[in-house]
Amino acid sequence: MNWVTGLAIVSIVAGVTISVVVLVAVGSIRRSLNEGTVRQAQQVKRLAESVAALTADQQAAQLRIQSLTDSNRRLSEELAALGERLADGDALRGPGGSARLLH
Repeated sequence: MNWVTGLAIVSIVAGVTISVVVLVAVGSIRRSLNEGTVRQAQQVKRLAESVAALTADQQAAQLRIQSLTDSNRRLSEELAALGERLADGDALRGPGGSARLLH
């Protein structure tokens, strides 16, 4: 075996070794990217579920606020009506302090 044959064998072995290392590295990178994509998809799904839950909570809170606003308005109207009745009752009292009856 002469030196050219030895150099050719060493070159072929080095080429095969480099090719194997590159293929392993590319496979590892692809696997990492796929795992990252799966994790990211799961996070996006969890975020979408969280947003949906928060939106539902917000809508329920808005309905409750509207209900409380309506109740507050009705109570204010009733309080105003009671105030008017009280003022009318005070006006019906005579100078002696006794209430006059209206029939």
